[in-house]
Amino acid sequence: MIDFRYHLVSLVSVFLALAVGIVLGAGPLKEPIGESLQSQVDALRADRDDLRTKLDAANGNIEKQNEFVTAAAPELIGDTLKDATVTVISAPEADPQQVEEVTNRIKEAGGTIASDVSFVDDALSVSGAGEFMTTLRGLVPALPADDATALRAALVIALTGKASMLAEGKDRDDAEAKAEEIFNAFVDAGRLRTDTDHKTTDLFVIIDDENSQLAEETEPSPEATGDMASRDAVTEFVNALTNEATSVVVAGDAASAANGLVSVLRTGKSRASTVDGLGLGAGAIITVCAIAAGRAGTHGHFGFASDAESILPGRE
Repeated sequence: MIDFRYHLVSLVSVFLALAVGIVLGAGPLKEPIGESLQSQVDALRADRDDLRTKLDAANGNIEKQNEFVTAAAPELIGDTLKDATVTVISAPEADPQQVEEVTNRIKEAGGTIASDVSFVDDALSVSGAGEFMTTLRGLVPALPADDATALRAALVIALTGKASMLAEGKDRDDAEAKAEEIFNAFVDAGRLRTDTDHKTTDLFVIIDDENSQLAEETEPSPEATGDMASRDAVTEFVNALTNEATSVVVAGDAASAANGLVSVLRTGKSRASTVDGLGLGAGAIITVCAIAAGRAGTHGHFGFASDAESILPGRE
C-alpha cells in the first residue's frame, strides 16, 4: 500500500528536478540554448523572406504576362472564330463573371453562341434516374445497355447532333434527328439549365466550378449507390464529347489547374484542350485562342500553371 512517505519522496523529487532545470537554464546552458533558438528563428525568418521574394517575383511575372495578353487581345483573337458557333457549358458552381468574360471574348472573335447551358449537380448521375432513362430510351432505343454510358451518349447526341457511338444505319439517323427532343428531355428533367434555344455545334467550352476541388473526389457519395464518382462521370462525358466535336476546351481558374477538372484532365491525358487562368484578364482570351486552335486541329494545355504546355497555342 502506498503511504504518505512515498508521496513525500515523489514531491521532493519533482521539486529537485525543477530546481536543477532552473539552475542549468539560468547558468551554464543558458547561452547555448538561447543561441540555438535564436539561430533557428533567424533561419526561419530568412527562409520566409526568401519565399516571399520568390512568390512576389512569380506573381509579378504572371501579372506582366496577363497584362500583355490582355493588351494584345484584338490581335490575338481578331476574327479567329468568324462564322463559328460555340456552345458554352457551365459547371454547377461556375463563376458567372468568368462565364460572361468567355462569352464576350467569343463574340469579339467573331463567333456566336449556339447554346448557353449549365449543369446541375446530378446532371450525369444515374441514381434515381429510372424514369428519366426510360424517357431517353424511348427517344433512342439503340442507346448502350449501361445506363451511365447511355446517359452520356444521349447528352452528346443532344449537344452535337451526332451519334457515331451507335451502329451506322437507321438507328444512328433516328438518334441524330431527335437531338432537340433529347436536349429538351434533359432540360425538362432539371438536369440542364438554359435560357437559349437548342442548336447543335461542334465547338465547346466547358467552364469548371470556381475553386474546383474535383480532383479530391474519388468515391461515389453514399446517396449515389451504384453511381460513378462525379469526377469519373464528368471526365468520361468530356472524353465522349471529344469523339464527336471538333474542339472541346475545358477552362478553369488556378484552383482548377491545381486540384480541379483541369488538373484531372491534364493528369489523365484527355483529348480535350485545357486552359487555366480564368479570373485573370488573359484567361478568357487564352480560352478563345484554344477554341480556334482546336478548330484548326491543334489541341493542348495552355495557361500559367506549371503543367501547361504554353501560355497560348503555338507559343512556347
